[in-house]
Amino acid sequence: MAEADRFWQLADDLQEKTVSHAKELFSYAETANPDDLLSLLIQYRFFTIYYIPDIAILVARMRDGQLRSFLADILTDELGNGDPAKAHPRLYDDFLKSIGAPLDLLDDLAVKDNIEMLQGIRGKLIDPRTSTAYGVGLRGMGGECVCQVYLSRFHEHIVKNPFIRQRRADVDWTFWDLHVGEHDIEHRLKTRQLIDEEIVSRGATDIVELEQGYRESMASWSAFWSNVFASVKSRNVQRVSVNRAVDWRGTAAGALA
Repeated sequence: MAEADRFWQLADDLQEKTVSHAKELFSYAETANPDDLLSLLIQYRFFTIYYIPDIAILVARMRDGQLRSFLADILTDELGNGDPAKAHPRLYDDFLKSIGAPLDLLDDLAVKDNIEMLQGIRGKLIDPRTSTAYGVGLRGMGGECVCQVYLSRFHEHIVKNPFIRQRRADVDWTFWDLHVGEHDIEHRLKTRQLIDEEIVSRGATDIVELEQGYRESMASWSAFWSNVFASVKSRNVQRVSVNRAVDWRGTAAGALA
């Protein structure tokens, strides 16, 4: 098997393993009581808060090419294409508000272990010793390719929850319409195509670094949701304050102070 074929087979296997790992979480989302469901859903907002600056850092470090330009387009899209009211973290908060989340309290609910992990990822993206191939595996593939598949599966279970079904017409679905429909499917496929053309095609060294970044991304993604699940089951989980004003060097405003 050619090195490129081996890599994509590995990527597909890791993606499937990561999604399968969340089977218990997905099932729980179908039956959770309203408070636990909100606790579960609130944590994803912190991933979106970190994701945007991470992509900006990655774009700044990459060589010119179609992949860099495409990731820049994704960054613009995440920021609302010039309209801050349509930025994806804002849209997610709109969704949370529509199902009863207390927006004035959300910043204080971040699971500490997840914020430490997200800050560690940020530090690696900034570190000049980290290759851009590694960064693309860590955030380009992990954030754009797998996130869409995972969110689509998660959404399938969320909409079956009785609490959501009863008020479905009143829920602001804008965020989910973008992330489970053709919009994000196209992003996922295009990202994969350009990674294949501009990184995998360069040969063994870049493939190894891309794979290392992707492996870490998948491990972090699984750990993120495991921590979220644990935080719903236990009220003793440590939490920190995080808002949208995240310092690009890796320190969330108010976090871990």
